Amino acid sequence: MAEYSTSILTCLLGVLVVAVATSQALHVPALSHWEKTFPNVAIPSSLLSSVSPIDGTAEANRIVDEIIKHAIQHGPQFCEILGSLCDENVEIAPYNSAFTSSFIAAHIAPEGPSRTLGINTINDFQFDFFLEENLVKGAKMNLTENLHDPIPKRAFLPKVVADLLSPLSTSNLPKLRQTFNIGENTKMATIMGTATYLCENPPLPGEERACPTSVETMAEFVASQLGKNVKLLETRGAPANAPVEKKPVTVEDFTKLSLEEGKKIVICHNLMFPSQVYYCHHVKGTKVVQASLAAADGSTISGVAVCHLDTTMWSSEHPAFAALKIPRGAEACHWTAQNDYIWVPSQL
Repeated sequence: MAEYSTSILTCLLGVLVVAVATSQALHVPALSHWEKTFPNVAIPSSLLSSVSPIDGTAEANRIVDEIIKHAIQHGPQFCEILGSLCDENVEIAPYNSAFTSSFIAAHIAPEGPSRTLGINTINDFQFDFFLEENLVKGAKMNLTENLHDPIPKRAFLPKVVADLLSPLSTSNLPKLRQTFNIGENTKMATIMGTATYLCENPPLPGEERACPTSVETMAEFVASQLGKNVKLLETRGAPANAPVEKKPVTVEDFTKLSLEEGKKIVICHNLMFPSQVYYCHHVKGTKVVQASLAAADGSTISGVAVCHLDTTMWSSEHPAFAALKIPRGAEACHWTAQNDYIWVPSQL
Protein backbone atom coordinates (compact mmCIF):
# COMPACT_ATOMS: atom_id res chain seq x y z
CA MET A 1 0.00 0.00 0.00
CA ALA A 2 2.86 2.34 0.90
CA GLU A 3 4.57 1.59 -2.42
CA TYR A 4 1.30 2.30 -4.25
CA SER A 5 0.91 5.65 -2.45
CA THR A 6 4.51 6.56 -3.23
CA SER A 7 3.92 5.79 -6.90
CA ILE A 8 0.85 8.03 -6.98
CA LEU A 9 2.75 10.81 -5.20
CA THR A 10 5.62 10.58 -7.68
CA CYS A 11 3.18 10.77 -10.57
CA LEU A 12 1.42 13.79 -9.07
CA LEU A 13 4.74 15.55 -8.50
CA GLY A 14 5.65 14.95 -12.14
CA VAL A 15 2.37 16.48 -13.28
CA LEU A 16 2.94 19.42 -10.95
CA VAL A 17 6.44 20.07 -12.36
CA VAL A 18 5.08 20.06 -15.91
CA ALA A 19 2.23 22.37 -14.90
CA VAL A 20 4.61 24.81 -13.20
CA ALA A 21 6.95 24.82 -16.21
CA THR A 22 4.01 25.45 -18.53
CA SER A 23 2.75 28.23 -16.27
CA GLN A 24 6.19 29.85 -16.24
CA ALA A 25 6.39 29.70 -20.03
CA LEU A 26 3.01 31.39 -20.34
CA HIS A 27 4.22 34.25 -18.13
CA VAL A 28 7.45 34.75 -20.10
CA PRO A 29 6.51 36.33 -23.44
CA ALA A 30 9.59 34.99 -25.24
CA LEU A 31 8.90 31.36 -24.28
CA SER A 32 5.19 31.64 -24.94
CA HIS A 33 5.88 33.07 -28.40
CA TRP A 34 8.39 30.31 -29.16
CA GLU A 35 5.92 27.57 -28.22
CA LYS A 36 3.21 29.08 -30.39
CA THR A 37 5.56 29.51 -33.35
CA PHE A 38 7.35 26.15 -33.07
CA PRO A 39 5.07 23.77 -31.13
CA ASN A 40 7.21 20.78 -32.11
CA VAL A 41 10.66 22.30 -31.50
CA ALA A 42 12.01 22.58 -27.97
CA ILE A 43 13.94 25.76 -27.39
CA PRO A 44 17.63 24.78 -27.04
CA SER A 45 19.17 25.25 -23.61
CA SER A 46 21.74 27.72 -24.95
CA LEU A 47 18.96 29.93 -26.31
CA LEU A 48 16.79 29.45 -23.23
CA SER A 49 19.60 30.78 -21.04
CA SER A 50 19.68 33.92 -23.20
CA VAL A 51 16.06 34.86 -22.49
CA SER A 52 15.95 38.23 -20.74
CA PRO A 53 15.92 37.90 -16.94
CA ILE A 54 13.22 40.59 -16.79
CA ASP A 55 11.06 39.38 -19.67
CA GLY A 56 7.39 39.73 -18.74
CA THR A 57 8.13 41.55 -15.47
CA ALA A 58 7.22 44.97 -14.12
CA GLU A 59 10.90 45.92 -14.46
CA ALA A 60 10.68 45.56 -18.24
CA ASN A 61 7.61 47.81 -18.29
CA ARG A 62 9.44 50.36 -16.13
CA ILE A 63 12.34 50.51 -18.59
CA VAL A 64 9.88 50.91 -21.47
CA ASP A 65 8.28 53.88 -19.68
CA GLU A 66 11.69 55.47 -19.09
CA ILE A 67 12.67 55.05 -22.75
CA ILE A 68 9.41 56.65 -23.88
CA LYS A 69 9.89 59.54 -21.46
CA HIS A 70 13.59 59.86 -22.40
CA ALA A 71 14.37 59.44 -18.72
CA ILE A 72 16.37 56.23 -18.89
CA GLN A 73 19.52 56.11 -16.75
CA HIS A 74 22.40 54.61 -18.73
CA GLY A 75 25.19 52.90 -16.89
CA PRO A 76 26.39 49.67 -15.27
CA GLN A 77 23.13 49.11 -13.38
CA PHE A 78 21.10 49.39 -16.59
CA CYS A 79 23.29 46.73 -18.24
CA GLU A 80 23.16 44.49 -15.17
CA ILE A 81 19.36 44.61 -15.06
CA LEU A 82 19.14 43.69 -18.74
CA GLY A 83 21.81 40.98 -18.57
CA SER A 84 23.91 42.87 -21.12
CA LEU A 85 27.69 43.10 -21.38
CA CYS A 86 28.85 46.72 -21.39
CA ASP A 87 32.59 46.22 -20.91
CA GLU A 88 34.28 48.81 -23.12
CA ASN A 89 37.56 46.87 -23.24
CA VAL A 90 36.19 43.43 -24.05
CA GLU A 91 38.63 41.17 -25.90
CA ILE A 92 37.02 38.87 -28.47
CA ALA A 93 38.61 37.38 -31.56
CA PRO A 94 38.10 38.09 -34.40
CA TYR A 95 36.38 41.35 -33.46
CA ASN A 96 39.48 42.93 -31.93
CA SER A 97 41.85 41.91 -34.71
CA ALA A 98 43.83 44.39 -36.79
CA PHE A 99 41.81 43.17 -39.78
CA THR A 100 38.53 44.20 -38.14
CA SER A 101 39.90 47.56 -37.03
CA SER A 102 40.99 48.39 -40.57
CA PHE A 103 37.60 47.24 -41.83
CA ILE A 104 35.82 49.60 -39.44
CA ALA A 105 38.02 52.51 -40.47
CA ALA A 106 37.37 51.82 -44.15
CA HIS A 107 33.66 51.14 -44.06
CA ILE A 108 32.13 52.96 -41.12
CA ALA A 109 34.22 56.10 -40.77
CA PRO A 110 32.56 59.03 -42.60
CA GLU A 111 35.60 59.48 -44.83
CA GLY A 112 35.77 55.78 -45.66
CA PRO A 113 35.49 54.40 -49.21
CA SER A 114 32.57 52.61 -50.80
CA ARG A 115 31.15 49.56 -49.05
CA THR A 116 31.60 47.46 -52.14
CA LEU A 117 35.07 46.57 -50.81
CA GLY A 118 36.02 44.27 -47.94
CA ILE A 119 33.51 42.42 -45.80
CA ASN A 120 30.09 41.97 -47.35
CA THR A 121 28.28 39.55 -45.06
CA ILE A 122 28.68 37.41 -41.95
CA ASN A 123 30.26 34.78 -44.22
CA ASP A 124 33.49 36.76 -44.07
CA PHE A 125 33.67 36.13 -40.33
CA GLN A 126 33.54 32.35 -40.73
CA PHE A 127 36.56 30.08 -40.50
CA ASP A 128 37.37 26.37 -40.14
CA PHE A 129 36.80 25.73 -43.84
CA PHE A 130 37.08 22.35 -45.52
CA LEU A 131 36.28 20.58 -48.77
CA GLU A 132 33.44 18.07 -48.75
CA GLU A 133 35.65 15.51 -50.50
CA ASN A 134 38.01 15.59 -47.51
CA LEU A 135 35.27 14.68 -45.03
CA VAL A 136 36.01 10.97 -44.58
CA LYS A 137 36.19 8.72 -41.54
CA GLY A 138 39.56 8.94 -39.88
CA ALA A 139 40.43 12.28 -41.47
CA LYS A 140 42.29 14.82 -39.34
CA MET A 141 41.02 18.40 -39.31
CA ASN A 142 42.51 21.48 -37.71
CA LEU A 143 39.86 23.60 -36.01
CA THR A 144 40.66 27.07 -34.73
CA GLU A 145 39.20 26.58 -31.24
CA ASN A 146 37.44 23.21 -31.56
CA LEU A 147 34.21 25.07 -32.40
CA HIS A 148 34.31 26.91 -29.08
CA ASP A 149 32.24 30.10 -29.15
CA PRO A 150 34.48 32.98 -27.99
CA ILE A 151 31.55 35.36 -27.52
CA PRO A 152 30.61 35.95 -23.85
CA LYS A 153 27.12 35.14 -22.63
CA ARG A 154 24.58 37.96 -22.78
CA ALA A 155 20.79 38.09 -22.60
CA PHE A 156 18.36 39.13 -25.29
CA LEU A 157 16.49 42.33 -24.60
CA PRO A 158 12.81 41.89 -23.79
CA LYS A 159 10.99 42.45 -27.08
CA VAL A 160 9.06 45.40 -25.62
CA VAL A 161 12.41 47.07 -24.91
CA ALA A 162 14.18 46.00 -28.12
CA ASP A 163 11.36 47.39 -30.26
CA LEU A 164 11.87 50.87 -28.78
CA LEU A 165 15.63 51.08 -29.26
CA SER A 166 17.26 52.49 -32.37
CA PRO A 167 17.60 49.99 -35.24
CA LEU A 168 20.99 48.34 -35.73
CA SER A 169 22.54 50.67 -38.29
CA THR A 170 25.77 52.62 -38.48
CA SER A 171 23.86 55.91 -38.54
CA ASN A 172 22.37 54.98 -35.15
CA LEU A 173 25.71 54.02 -33.58
CA PRO A 174 25.91 57.14 -31.36
CA LYS A 175 22.45 56.44 -29.91
CA LEU A 176 23.21 52.75 -29.45
CA ARG A 177 26.50 53.49 -27.72
CA GLN A 178 24.70 55.92 -25.43
CA THR A 179 22.08 53.29 -24.59
CA PHE A 180 24.75 50.91 -23.33
CA ASN A 181 27.07 53.65 -22.01
CA ILE A 182 29.89 52.76 -24.42
CA GLY A 183 32.58 55.32 -25.25
CA GLU A 184 33.30 56.16 -28.88
CA ASN A 185 36.95 55.09 -29.16
CA THR A 186 36.73 51.77 -27.35
CA LYS A 187 36.97 48.12 -28.31
CA MET A 188 33.27 47.59 -27.68
CA ALA A 189 32.50 50.55 -29.95
CA THR A 190 34.46 48.79 -32.71
CA ILE A 191 32.50 45.60 -32.07
CA MET A 192 29.20 47.48 -32.19
CA GLY A 193 30.27 49.13 -35.44
CA THR A 194 31.02 45.75 -36.97
CA ALA A 195 27.64 44.36 -35.92
CA THR A 196 25.65 47.33 -37.20
CA TYR A 197 27.49 47.30 -40.52
CA LEU A 198 26.79 43.60 -41.04
CA CYS A 199 23.14 44.01 -40.06
CA GLU A 200 22.41 46.91 -42.39
CA ASN A 201 24.45 45.67 -45.35
CA PRO A 202 22.31 44.03 -48.06
CA PRO A 203 22.33 40.23 -48.10
CA LEU A 204 23.75 38.30 -51.02
CA PRO A 205 21.41 38.08 -54.04
CA GLY A 206 18.73 35.47 -53.42
CA GLU A 207 19.19 35.55 -49.64
CA GLU A 208 17.09 37.10 -46.90
CA ARG A 209 18.67 38.47 -43.75
CA ALA A 210 17.62 39.68 -40.30
CA CYS A 211 19.38 40.53 -37.04
CA PRO A 212 17.04 39.42 -34.24
CA THR A 213 17.45 41.26 -30.95
CA SER A 214 14.87 39.11 -29.15
CA VAL A 215 13.78 35.47 -29.10
CA GLU A 216 10.48 36.48 -30.70
CA THR A 217 12.05 38.20 -33.70
CA MET A 218 14.33 35.20 -34.32
CA ALA A 219 11.34 32.84 -34.30
CA GLU A 220 9.36 35.16 -36.57
CA PHE A 221 12.15 35.39 -39.13
CA VAL A 222 12.73 31.63 -39.29
CA ALA A 223 8.99 30.94 -39.58
CA SER A 224 8.65 33.56 -42.33
CA GLN A 225 11.33 31.78 -44.37
CA LEU A 226 10.71 28.09 -43.65
CA GLY A 227 7.31 27.85 -41.97
CA LYS A 228 6.66 26.23 -38.59
CA ASN A 229 7.62 22.66 -39.49
CA VAL A 230 11.36 22.90 -38.95
CA LYS A 231 14.27 21.05 -37.39
CA LEU A 232 16.89 22.85 -35.35
CA LEU A 233 20.50 21.67 -35.60
CA GLU A 234 23.43 22.91 -33.56
CA THR A 235 27.01 22.05 -32.70
CA ARG A 236 27.28 20.43 -29.28
CA GLY A 237 30.13 19.35 -27.05
CA ALA A 238 32.53 22.16 -27.93
CA PRO A 239 34.83 23.12 -25.05
CA ALA A 240 33.67 25.81 -22.64
CA ASN A 241 37.06 27.49 -23.05
CA ALA A 242 39.37 27.71 -26.03
CA PRO A 243 41.89 24.83 -25.99
CA VAL A 244 45.32 25.93 -24.78
CA GLU A 245 47.06 23.46 -27.07
CA LYS A 246 45.79 23.27 -30.63
CA LYS A 247 45.60 19.71 -31.93
CA PRO A 248 43.59 18.32 -34.85
CA VAL A 249 40.29 16.51 -34.36
CA THR A 250 39.49 13.16 -35.97
CA VAL A 251 36.33 12.54 -37.98
CA GLU A 252 34.70 9.48 -36.39
CA ASP A 253 31.46 9.49 -38.34
CA PHE A 254 29.30 11.86 -40.37
CA THR A 255 25.90 12.26 -42.00
CA LYS A 256 25.03 14.43 -44.97
CA LEU A 257 21.54 15.80 -45.32
CA SER A 258 20.04 15.59 -48.80
CA LEU A 259 20.42 18.31 -51.41
CA GLU A 260 16.66 18.76 -51.21
CA GLU A 261 16.93 19.50 -47.49
CA GLY A 262 19.71 21.98 -48.17
CA LYS A 263 17.84 23.93 -50.82
CA LYS A 264 16.44 26.32 -48.22
CA ILE A 265 17.93 26.68 -44.76
CA VAL A 266 18.30 29.44 -42.20
CA ILE A 267 21.60 29.92 -40.38
CA CYS A 268 21.68 32.08 -37.25
CA HIS A 269 25.15 33.19 -36.18
CA ASN A 270 25.88 34.49 -32.70
CA LEU A 271 26.85 38.15 -33.20
CA MET A 272 28.74 40.12 -30.57
CA PHE A 273 26.91 43.17 -29.20
CA PRO A 274 26.27 44.39 -25.63
CA SER A 275 22.92 42.54 -25.68
CA GLN A 276 22.30 39.21 -27.39
CA VAL A 277 21.97 39.61 -31.16
CA TYR A 278 21.96 37.02 -33.93
CA TYR A 279 22.68 37.38 -37.62
CA CYS A 280 20.21 35.09 -39.39
CA HIS A 281 20.21 34.55 -43.13
CA HIS A 282 18.09 32.41 -45.40
CA VAL A 283 20.56 30.54 -47.58
CA LYS A 284 19.90 28.53 -50.73
CA GLY A 285 21.98 25.87 -52.46
CA THR A 286 23.66 24.21 -49.49
CA LYS A 287 24.37 20.82 -48.04
CA VAL A 288 24.22 20.38 -44.27
CA VAL A 289 26.65 17.96 -42.63
CA GLN A 290 26.61 16.51 -39.11
CA ALA A 291 29.75 14.83 -37.82
CA SER A 292 31.18 13.24 -34.71
CA LEU A 293 34.62 14.73 -34.10
CA ALA A 294 37.06 13.21 -31.60
CA ALA A 295 39.19 15.83 -29.86
CA ALA A 296 42.70 15.18 -28.59
CA ASP A 297 41.55 15.51 -24.96
CA GLY A 298 39.20 12.53 -25.37
CA SER A 299 36.00 14.54 -25.71
CA THR A 300 33.62 14.23 -28.65
CA ILE A 301 32.21 17.22 -30.51
CA SER A 302 28.95 16.84 -32.41
CA GLY A 303 29.68 19.32 -35.16
CA VAL A 304 27.36 20.81 -37.74
CA ALA A 305 28.76 22.20 -40.97
CA VAL A 306 27.31 23.91 -44.01
CA CYS A 307 28.61 23.38 -47.54
CA HIS A 308 27.84 26.25 -49.91
CA LEU A 309 27.54 24.73 -53.37
CA ASP A 310 28.07 28.00 -55.27
CA THR A 311 30.26 30.81 -53.93
CA THR A 312 30.13 32.98 -57.04
CA MET A 313 28.52 35.87 -55.17
CA TRP A 314 30.99 35.83 -52.29
CA SER A 315 33.57 38.58 -51.99
CA SER A 316 36.69 37.82 -54.02
CA GLU A 317 38.70 38.41 -50.81
CA HIS A 318 36.71 35.79 -48.87
CA PRO A 319 39.15 33.85 -46.64
CA ALA A 320 37.77 30.47 -47.79
CA PHE A 321 39.29 30.84 -51.25
CA ALA A 322 42.82 31.27 -49.92
CA ALA A 323 42.40 28.68 -47.15
CA LEU A 324 41.11 25.97 -49.50
CA LYS A 325 43.06 27.09 -52.58
CA ILE A 326 39.89 27.14 -54.67
CA PRO A 327 38.57 29.63 -57.23
CA ARG A 328 35.64 31.88 -56.52
CA GLY A 329 32.44 29.98 -57.26
CA ALA A 330 33.69 26.57 -56.11
CA GLU A 331 31.96 24.69 -53.30
CA ALA A 332 33.19 25.56 -49.80
CA CYS A 333 32.23 24.09 -46.44
CA HIS A 334 32.65 25.51 -42.95
CA TRP A 335 31.90 24.30 -39.44
CA THR A 336 29.54 26.27 -37.22
CA ALA A 337 30.54 27.21 -33.70
CA GLN A 338 28.58 26.28 -30.63
CA ASN A 339 25.65 28.69 -30.09
CA ASP A 340 25.05 29.03 -33.84
CA TYR A 341 21.82 27.49 -35.14
CA ILE A 342 20.93 25.83 -38.43
CA TRP A 343 17.25 25.50 -39.30
CA VAL A 344 16.07 23.08 -41.97
CA PRO A 345 12.57 22.09 -43.14
CA SER A 346 11.26 19.04 -41.28
CA GLN A 347 8.79 18.13 -44.03
CA LEU A 348 9.64 18.25 -47.72
